Amino acid sequence: MKLVRGLRSLLLCVAVARGSVAGAQSRTMRLPSKVLGETRVIHISTPPNYRVAKRRYPVVLLLDGQARPFFDLAVAATGYDLTGDMHDFAMPAQIVVGVEQGDRGSDLGRNDVAFTRFLREELLPYLDREYRTLPFRTLIGHSLGGRFALLTLCRAPTLFSATIAISPSVSDSISSAVQTCVRAQWTARSPRMQQLVLSAGGRESRIAPGVERLAAFFQDSLRAGWRAMQVGAAGLGHTETPFITIPAGLRFVFSTDFWEIDRASADSLVAHQGDLQRILAAAMLAVSARVGFAVEASPKWMAEVARGYLARGSLDTAVTAAQRLITGYPEELLGYGLLADAQLARRDHASARRAVIEALAMLDKLEWFDETQRERQRAHFREALASIAP
Repeated sequence: MKLVRGLRSLLLCVAVARGSVAGAQSRTMRLPSKVLGETRVIHISTPPNYRVAKRRYPVVLLLDGQARPFFDLAVAATGYDLTGDMHDFAMPAQIVVGVEQGDRGSDLGRNDVAFTRFLREELLPYLDREYRTLPFRTLIGHSLGGRFALLTLCRAPTLFSATIAISPSVSDSISSAVQTCVRAQWTARSPRMQQLVLSAGGRESRIAPGVERLAAFFQDSLRAGWRAMQVGAAGLGHTETPFITIPAGLRFVFSTDFWEIDRASADSLVAHQGDLQRILAAAMLAVSARVGFAVEASPKWMAEVARGYLARGSLDTAVTAAQRLITGYPEELLGYGLLADAQLARRDHASARRAVIEALAMLDKLEWFDETQRERQRAHFREALASIAP
């Protein structure tokens, strides 16, 4: 358990930091529920450029979705993907879903079994039908929601891959029940990794001892196939713990050592050494085995493969790699620049021009936050296009 206390140069500079694009898009919908016998209000935030992208996304399900600060914080946390070097893993863009609790005592207490059925039989299947989701879901709950999240870990262990329980009300009986069901899961040895994040504020005198005891159980008994962390929240009260636990918990769930390719493979790709496509494929198989489903290579590493073949002069392979990047991630402008570079190296000016024209067309479809950056990218592409002979 861890504790949180030339022309080519012109085109290749067109890599767009995702932080420059506009924020996620949110909508509110009403989902009729036969299980609950009512219509439930749901808030759904899709990542920037969802409508032009083709990729699939993990899902964050936030209980008490009517609490706008918590919802906005989860959206912001999943959008924080700044990295310092090639070995860092950027937080993946995610679909954030906030479920309103009209009667918290019923949903998360007296009627919690029915509410779990609502999630399993109605809400999550709806999301999988209507959105491009990945089979990786994180459940976040605070207070009663935190207790519900822990009980869901026992009641429906395959429903979520990660659980973030913030200031949960953990009585001795609930703690014992959670420990018993978790031991049973350890014995069953599920092929999918489970992750758990716990927290309690230093000023939560009634809640903190129970959370500490449960955290100690995981620290002393953790088995293979599980990751767990306790977020330190010294000095914080009950309503303050989500503001540190949501971002820290999501960062743990999507940490570099769990989701990123191994350092040796990364170093080979950066140095352009070896069979780059085979190295990346093998590295992604290892990541997929850890996570529990097939994980696609990120644009960062797909671009590095294309860049490596271009540097070696393996131009046909570089073209194929750049085209694969564009097909998988059409919103990533770097792919068009790499494709144009590879086509120019093959002296195929017509194809290079088409790549730049396609980049300009995509640039106008993308949502941007930093308009200065958008115009800078537009100027780069226009200058590149003007420099390529028809």
